[in-house]
Amino acid sequence: MRQVTGILLWLVATVSGVFGAGWLGLAGVGWDGGFIERVYWDESESGIGVGFAIFSLIVWLGLLGGSFAVMRGGQQRPSRGVRVTSVVLTAISIIGVVVLCVLTIGWPEPPSEFPTPPWNRA
Repeated sequence: MRQVTGILLWLVATVSGVFGAGWLGLAGVGWDGGFIERVYWDESESGIGVGFAIFSLIVWLGLLGGSFAVMRGGQQRPSRGVRVTSVVLTAISIIGVVVLCVLTIGWPEPPSEFPTPPWNRA
């Protein structure tokens, strides 16, 4: 039962981490030689998106640690399979969410739908 609960916690944690990466993209956080903020929304709404992203990533870390602890906890020493499974699942989640965050922040800004003419007059 502990392993099933740990895997369910891992699944919820990983989904929360993916949502955190998605909120970073929706908030317009990017990287271009330094942090930039792409404006997709109003200024205050972009800050709310960053807050949701940070909250989701904190929840991800907490649930991931809880999943690891639940799978390896108990009064008996965990079997080798349980130890390997807990480490592999934790590594998959960490690598996946970090890669998504890096791709979200590092992806170039899409071209504008309404480009301005080269002489800056509309």
